[in-house]
Amino acid sequence: MIFQPPMPEEIGLIEGQTPDSKEEWWVALALWKYDIHFEYQFQIFGGTSRRGGLIVDFLVFIPMGTPLLVHGNYWHKDELTGGDTQNYLAIMDYFKQEPIILWGSDAQSKEDVEEFVKREVLI
Repeated sequence: MIFQPPMPEEIGLIEGQTPDSKEEWWVALALWKYDIHFEYQFQIFGGTSRRGGLIVDFLVFIPMGTPLLVHGNYWHKDELTGGDTQNYLAIMDYFKQEPIILWGSDAQSKEDVEEFVKREVLI
């Protein structure tokens, strides 16, 4: 018998855009599963086209727009440091509420992300 490694999961488009990570793809799948309306890559302060602009990974409507940030393990280590802290504070000020943050430790699998969305987003 020939061993074949499992095929990697195919990552699709979110609102016509390629996600930056598998974790973002998993979040979108969970939001669709639970029928939660969202905008992907929501721009504030001009997004990437202006100095000081930011991109919010997901703006989820539960019912008001609530920022949902995806901080995977590659760039973030389950803590806010330096620029992340500044961005967090700017996002908090803009939306007048705390963002929901999905850390890499919360996203080890697609099922983990579904549970996170169920627990933290479905209020």
